[in-house]
Amino acid sequence: MQTVLEFQRVLLKVQASLTVEEVQDLVFLCSDLLSLKDLSTVTSAGQLFSLLENRDLLSWEDPSLLLELLRILKRNSLIRSLTSEDVMPTNGTTYSQQISPYRQLLYELSESICEQDLKNIKFLLLKTLPRKKLEKDTTLLQLFLEMEKEDLLVENNLDVLQKIIADINPSLEKRIIQYKTESFDIMEEQVDRLSLTEGAAAVSGGTSVNLQYNIMLDQYEMKGDKRGVCLIINNCDFKDCGLRNRDGTDIDKKSLEVVFQWLGFEVLTKQNCDRHQILQVLRDLADRDHTSTDCVVCCVLSHGQIKGIVGVDGQIVTYRELIETLSPSQCPSLFKKPKLFFIQACRGTDDQPAAFPQIFPDDEVMPVSDAAVPRDSIPEMADYLLAMSTVPHYVSYREKDNGTWFIQSLCHNLKLLVPRGVDLLSILTKVNSDVSKKTDKSGLKKQMPQPEFTLTKRVVFPPPKTRPPLP
Repeated sequence: MQTVLEFQRVLLKVQASLTVEEVQDLVFLCSDLLSLKDLSTVTSAGQLFSLLENRDLLSWEDPSLLLELLRILKRNSLIRSLTSEDVMPTNGTTYSQQISPYRQLLYELSESICEQDLKNIKFLLLKTLPRKKLEKDTTLLQLFLEMEKEDLLVENNLDVLQKIIADINPSLEKRIIQYKTESFDIMEEQVDRLSLTEGAAAVSGGTSVNLQYNIMLDQYEMKGDKRGVCLIINNCDFKDCGLRNRDGTDIDKKSLEVVFQWLGFEVLTKQNCDRHQILQVLRDLADRDHTSTDCVVCCVLSHGQIKGIVGVDGQIVTYRELIETLSPSQCPSLFKKPKLFFIQACRGTDDQPAAFPQIFPDDEVMPVSDAAVPRDSIPEMADYLLAMSTVPHYVSYREKDNGTWFIQSLCHNLKLLVPRGVDLLSILTKVNSDVSKKTDKSGLKKQMPQPEFTLTKRVVFPPPKTRPPLP
């Protein structure tokens, strides 16, 4: 009881030592630890400390979060006074890492932005954020939170912020670039700790492949002078057939171009293809000599229906038509080589609802599991992968400023896991996991990608000699 009372006295001392601005800084730094609803009611350090204590994030036994927050605020003299004898012994505790590097970066940027710079930032965001969010008394940290709400700013995509900072204060852009580089190093360390031999990788048909047997499976040879061709069909302009344009698809196109070039592919990009042009481009690809290459990749970014993708003329190319163009009879030089298709397209018009454990007991079938795989989706030929952004009957989500959930997760995980020697199906399992955790702003709409394949060996891309491209 005595120690608890002493700790409350410590918190009271800290509260008395902080300015109003520093309290606002602490609220921002804790925005990943507490809900924005709870934080919106905080007007004092004491209220914030109470919320942290109620969530078991702060206590006498573990005061590390308090010390970390004060360190970020550069209140070193206050830390020394708190950790002196008989005030708040650290009990061997070192500074924790509960405040993400991303959150710290935003705070550090705010400390380096002057009042005129802030006015200029608000001006640049006039057409992007509601005017009431850009009022005179809005701080930069509050502005960051508003950008996060609109998905203009996320931990793994600082592109919008980087462009703004480059215009306003170019010297600070270096700090963002440094953060991106350091973030990748951290991701590499995390992958080192991943146990990729545990669990099972879900594959089509309800089958499971235990990852601990991966080492026993053969791999496709990846020893060619060239990795192969990566064809990207990017359909955006659908105005002539009455469908909505696919705003944001160019972000996916650029991400795919950068990643597959890094992986050693010759990238060919075709824009706004109708049905005839899609099939002709694939026939041209089949006519090439692939003898000296290891595999072929085809990425299609378009509207879609349950049986296939839609050209800019509104006409459907079925999945069977799509992949039969590269069959052994049509392209002998790709015989026994992996033919990898990545399809970003809707496969229906339904939204996938979020499923909550308390609503669906373990013995009850989830509504989305009733969707059947169309029989003509993949022919019974070996060495194919058809990785689709969503299961049959459902839509696939695309954000105007960030691209699609599926393609962005695919590119992110290829950059993260290929250097570690992880095979493609395991990477797609990670993509499934990442995309399944995303929701729209309402928290009610979900998405689940679906790989189908007739691969007979593991696909393992050789790690490139250069570092992965930055996000």
